[in-house]
Amino acid sequence: MALTQITGDGLATSVVSNIKEQFVLVANGESITVGSGTYTPTNVTAAQLLTDSHVVINGSSLAYTPPSGTTDVIYEFSFTFQIYDTINQLMHYVMRIDGTQITGTKNTFSNYATYGNNVIDFKWRIPIGGSASTSTGRVASWASAKTIDMTIRRYNSTYTGQIHRASYWDGGGPAFFPQPIIKITALG
Repeated sequence: MALTQITGDGLATSVVSNIKEQFVLVANGESITVGSGTYTPTNVTAAQLLTDSHVVINGSSLAYTPPSGTTDVIYEFSFTFQIYDTINQLMHYVMRIDGTQITGTKNTFSNYATYGNNVIDFKWRIPIGGSASTSTGRVASWASAKTIDMTIRRYNSTYTGQIHRASYWDGGGPAFFPQPIIKITALG
């Protein structure tokens, strides 16, 4: 794909990009159609309380088939995390491909006595070709839909938390529910 770039002296030049496809899904249930197909996210309208076991993060799942010739898929996921009934926040999250944890994506979030809202911006590159790896997420091939998602859990019951909920807006305290966002970039 060639893009036009205007330089500082006002001249137009062509820049070559290796982006085959790129789109953003807000978890509001509205479909988007791109070259590789139509994708419909979950409609997230409420908070999700964390437990002591890993559960799929609402709004994180996408069954995706990249365009032919794709060499890498970049999966990005943003969501809001907030304390629930204690001042301690400690949680673990990880990305999965077709239900298999990608160990290189394991992460822990901790925060103490923060009553505000925390946005977690996760980003991971999934290479295509070669030997598959559950550490890096590399897949040997990708010609049909693979489901990418995220799971989350609290450390234990002492560290309660919730996602997709925020409060303290415009000088008040009513809760609202920021919808998570998925962004996909297919490179080739």
